[in-house]
Amino acid sequence: MGVREKILKVLESIPQGVLYSTTDWHRILGEDKREIRRTLDELEAEGRIEVVRSREGRKDKPLYRLRS
Repeated sequence: MGVREKILKVLESIPQGVLYSTTDWHRILGEDKREIRRTLDELEAEGRIEVVRSREGRKDKPLYRLRS
């Protein structure tokens, strides 16, 4: 299973989304951080996921969720 499939599996299992940093994704998936970042950017550009950047709290932990 590739990085893309792993990310989508996590997001499909948690419909409201997850507040993860790239480091959090790295710990969960065990994949290279650069690959994770690139994949998240691709999924966002394709309109598959929504990334909500927090204005408060940890700015490095955006909310990632599937687009409905």
